[in-house]
Amino acid sequence: TPTDYVLDGQQRITVIYSCLGAPEDEEGFAAAYDLEKDAFVQRPPQHSTHIFPLRWMFDTTKMLNFRTALQSYPQQERYQQRLDTIINAFTNYRVPVVTLKELAIEEVCPIFERINSSGTKLATYDLMVAATRSQEFDLNEAAGKIASKLDAKGFEDIEPDTILKCLTAVEFGGIKKEQILSLRDLPREEMDSLVQETSEALLRAVDLLSTELKIYSWDFLPYEALIIVLCYIFSKVDKLSGEKLVRVRQWFWRASFSERYRVGGESFVSRDLETVHKFVVDETGDAAAIGSAPTENQLISSLFRSNNSRARAFILALAIKKPQNVTNGAFIDTSEALSNFNKKQFHHIYPRAHLKRISDPDQHNSIINICLLAASENIAISDSDPQVYLEECARSLGASADAVFASNLLPLPREFEYTDASYRKFLEERSKIVAMHVTTLCDGHVH
Repeated sequence: TPTDYVLDGQQRITVIYSCLGAPEDEEGFAAAYDLEKDAFVQRPPQHSTHIFPLRWMFDTTKMLNFRTALQSYPQQERYQQRLDTIINAFTNYRVPVVTLKELAIEEVCPIFERINSSGTKLATYDLMVAATRSQEFDLNEAAGKIASKLDAKGFEDIEPDTILKCLTAVEFGGIKKEQILSLRDLPREEMDSLVQETSEALLRAVDLLSTELKIYSWDFLPYEALIIVLCYIFSKVDKLSGEKLVRVRQWFWRASFSERYRVGGESFVSRDLETVHKFVVDETGDAAAIGSAPTENQLISSLFRSNNSRARAFILALAIKKPQNVTNGAFIDTSEALSNFNKKQFHHIYPRAHLKRISDPDQHNSIINICLLAASENIAISDSDPQVYLEECARSLGASADAVFASNLLPLPREFEYTDASYRKFLEERSKIVAMHVTTLCDGHVH
């Protein structure tokens, strides 16, 4: 049943079905048992009299015919014994079954979590896969198709649960659990239409994220809520331009840097769908209500971590500037650097090993100490003294030094003495530059 399908684990059930229950000619993994090697093997394309296809396990006629044919082997007794052993192991295996009658599907979840021995958590998405699965519609398959369409934009890793929330937001204007579960009541035709509408809205949302905001990977989205809200907005309007686009920029950067979706969960996001709809689509309200740009001190105290929303937003803000390698002036391919969270593409301007060596007391992993840099150049710098290597970089860049440093939101060499600047002085000076840039983004402008 659909409920059994979820409780046993989707992938596990699929494999078991493919091995034991699928028709003989159906595609998928087909296992067999080699009586000669006394081992499980993948079923060979050609029939072999000593390799037993597991799909014959519960086909009495084929199983008995196979066993009878073993009599022509010199080792017939050993082969038949092995066959009987493997058949008994499967046919006599005791499977614990709990039958739940006349319960709403949301009531199944806590019961399952109490009785299952593996500690597997039954999520809302799993419940919905079970509730909507039929011969005509499979939510899991629909989510997979939507994700595959986002592949070209680097968002193929979008969580199925996020897609489910997007479907719910588009249909009901909220993502509360009861709204998500209400999807199971939609007729097949309406569900198909909703999947199509949501898929198109998500494609437009991801296209804007990559072109406008330089987000080339799911890994760099500061919050899941951002794509849910953006998908909802694109289900209401086909294109964002003019004032609406400015307001989307204001909402995105302010929500990311102010950590708007850090707490609140599904109830807050549900309320925010209406708030952002009024702000962007209706063009009403003030951007200050969304959030504000971080202060210089807040930027300095923010840590560079892959799971930190402000750190992700900061990296995106750097990418907007089209940065150049501070070592040689070559433009950095931000689409490659931001395709996944590869730390080799991010450089500690004052290397942590150097700061540790001089026992500097300030936070070595501040986002203000980070810039984009090609992996090869990052390795070359290693733990060099910034008072030395930054001066050498500026000298080798010549007349273009200020432009290259500016593209990385670094103090300009002609105005800042890197040769004797302490780490604290550097943090304070650069935080002013970053704060100005971030404020500009939060106001909806681009450089």
